[in-house]
Amino acid sequence: MPADEAYVLSPIDVRNIRSYVQHKYAAMPQDKRAEIVADAVKRIIHKQLPNFESSIKRTVTEMLIKTVVLEKQGPVRAEDIFQACLALDRTDSTIYDPLHDWIEKQLNVSCLRPLMQRIMDELSLTLEQSGTAVITAENGILALLRGKLIAEGVAPGSTDAISVHAEIISLPRLKWRNHLSRKTSRRSYIYSTLCLFIIAASLLYGWSLSKPSLYKLQPPVAMKPAEPLAVSLNGLPAELRYHDIDGKRLTQFLESKSSVLAEQPYFDAIVTAAQAFDIHPVILFAITGQEQGFVPKTNKQHKQIANNPFNVFHSWQEFNTDIKQSAEIAARTVYNLSKDRPAEIDPFKWINRKYAEDPKWSDGVRSIFASIISYLENPPGQ
Repeated sequence: MPADEAYVLSPIDVRNIRSYVQHKYAAMPQDKRAEIVADAVKRIIHKQLPNFESSIKRTVTEMLIKTVVLEKQGPVRAEDIFQACLALDRTDSTIYDPLHDWIEKQLNVSCLRPLMQRIMDELSLTLEQSGTAVITAENGILALLRGKLIAEGVAPGSTDAISVHAEIISLPRLKWRNHLSRKTSRRSYIYSTLCLFIIAASLLYGWSLSKPSLYKLQPPVAMKPAEPLAVSLNGLPAELRYHDIDGKRLTQFLESKSSVLAEQPYFDAIVTAAQAFDIHPVILFAITGQEQGFVPKTNKQHKQIANNPFNVFHSWQEFNTDIKQSAEIAARTVYNLSKDRPAEIDPFKWINRKYAEDPKWSDGVRSIFASIISYLENPPGQ
């Protein structure tokens, strides 16, 4: 995908859209607000998909929300839709025919079905053998398909009216456009609309996890462990990067708070996520202390809260997943927010500017972090 077509969503964008949604529907209960957004998001995604039957559309929609919006934290593009559809059974005419028509529209070409089927089979095999390494910023999966078709003699039509990448459809019922500056360019308008789409999709997924749904994928998509990332030189200071810790002592500290996080799978999931993103594990535990008081077992809802003790995607009520996924999202967020920190700025304050709306959040996390470190270095009785 060309660089100028890339979509970027910052934590500030998400916070601003979330604040608007909360303000717009302040009179409604949270679950009702999530339900309204969920319905709108489903309609938007369905309109972007090939003309599959409803059950297949629901399956692809769930897949896109889980793998693209939540795991990758990115926008849904035609690229993502096509890649998701490649996993479907294309020998079924009820799947292949709508997909063929959708591709012709996206690429603005006309191609015989047997040829298109053969090229897609070759592309699927290439991706299976080489993975996403064959896809670059200038050579997306649809661009690869287009190139193979042209090489086979398929003449492309005019691409002025149809872009290779899906346009983001606006939400006409959420009238937040008036809040945009009149000087905003068309691209900025699309970006802003995309922001609303992402937060809406996030609310949809969180809501669907907290209630029985006919649309859940069975079995759920397995998340891959986060890959270790190289830490930028101007991110977290050395003392806040990953350190091996005394797990027994940290467990004792958590048990002194009656914390369910001292147990498995919570404890190991948090430490593993910290290591994957080169973050001191105590930072993540300190965030759980600030957000949820370490999730004491005396709380009747402690098992639900422990699924997301970091309150990623706003709160554990809205995004109730599992500790592995929420810990990875929290670690990735801390890692990303630590970038470009001026040397003179406190790391916790630098993270605070986008992680939490409370300006004193950083003071609480820093204090808890120091308390845990002190306990680990000077345990009682020594």
